[in-house]
Amino acid sequence: MSESKKRFELGSVALLVAGLMFMEFLDGAILPTAAPTIARSFHLLSSEIGICVTTYMVTIVCLIPVATWLAEKYGVRKVMLSSITLFTFASVLCALSTNLVELTIMRILQGLGASTMVPIGRLVVMRSTEKSHVITAIAYLVWPALMAPVVAPVLGGLIIAHLSWPWIFMINLPLGILALLIAIKIVPDIGGASTDKLDWTGFYGTTIALGSIVFGCAALGAPHINIVATVILFVVGVGVGWPTIRHFGKADKPLIDLTPMKIQTFKMNNVSGLLYRTAHNTAPFALPLLFQDKYGWSAERSGQVLFFYMLGNLGFKVFTTPLIKYFRFKPLILFTTTISLVMAFAMATMSSSLSLIWMGILLVLAGSIRSLGMTLYNTLTYADIDQEMMAHANSLAAMTQQMASVFAVAVAVIAMKFGNLAFGSANQFTVVFAVTGVMLLLSLIEVVQLPKLAGDSLRK
Repeated sequence: MSESKKRFELGSVALLVAGLMFMEFLDGAILPTAAPTIARSFHLLSSEIGICVTTYMVTIVCLIPVATWLAEKYGVRKVMLSSITLFTFASVLCALSTNLVELTIMRILQGLGASTMVPIGRLVVMRSTEKSHVITAIAYLVWPALMAPVVAPVLGGLIIAHLSWPWIFMINLPLGILALLIAIKIVPDIGGASTDKLDWTGFYGTTIALGSIVFGCAALGAPHINIVATVILFVVGVGVGWPTIRHFGKADKPLIDLTPMKIQTFKMNNVSGLLYRTAHNTAPFALPLLFQDKYGWSAERSGQVLFFYMLGNLGFKVFTTPLIKYFRFKPLILFTTTISLVMAFAMATMSSSLSLIWMGILLVLAGSIRSLGMTLYNTLTYADIDQEMMAHANSLAAMTQQMASVFAVAVAVIAMKFGNLAFGSANQFTVVFAVTGVMLLLSLIEVVQLPKLAGDSLRK
């Protein structure tokens, strides 16, 4: 097979998976924008719609590990096509829901599809990619995580303003059909026929632990926190999670094989990378609130200014691959984190009196450095992962990425509430960006221990 044809096939599958990732991430981020409108339609409070967001995230996080087992038993092609179909069909059912119970159930069905759709798609790409092409593959796969959180508030606002709330789900119908037709044509049939039984002990433990932690994070974001219920959720999450991790280390065929965590580059992605992603994912959540609640801007003007942040995220992508090929990973990550700290300080001290030009420059720089950092961590994840570890490593990496989104919202909400109580409402957003700075500093602990030549196998 020629080099150009191989690159074309890699790009086609990777772009398909990127599109599926964008649908999933967008669906998770767009609903909060439409929550007040949906609540009025159902004659409820806006806060009650939060259960639809939480159940969607819980379903995805808890069922990601099962995706690996399904792929090994039935083959990635069958599972991927089925998951796209389920996600698309569930999206239509969400649009047709007439009450909160129906919408919540349909969101769970959506989560069932998303939990296998994206991890299996990424597994197809990584299993079909040689080390020398990983940088190129990740360049395709990373943009949905950069774009969706920024696009969601703007797109959600436009749909609510000019159409109606069911259309936030109906837009998945043509996209899902198109993705399914493309997948039928280009997704290879890899794996299948495994006779290993599902690790039910690991599944129950993972579901209870992760579900409790995600619900606990959601409870922290409620207008009025139920302290007892929140503490119980976190205690259950940790109490069940720790013995479940010990079980994975002892089981012959665990649901999640923790062996990849012994590899330094992979471990760094799941420790430093988790902190870095959580820190940067607070900005798409906090900035719209800053512009509207503190500056008193309209939602339309807030969206227009946020365009600069999105521009930095997407525009800088053309430079990330050349930078990774020219410079080593460790100095790039150190540089990226240092600049991120400067950006966090700048946003913490930003005010409405700052001219739109300087604010736009600041947001473009912040988005650019987020783009580079996310790409670096996602690429380095697979630097030392062999093909036999790829399935379980892919599951762990996908879980880390999802949990970063969950933690980001929880951290932002807690920081805002603490800032409001301790320093007043005028300074609550300063506390948010100060907390992100602390997380960025903590992320450097693993980075400084990274060998100088880490990731060089990808740059050859």
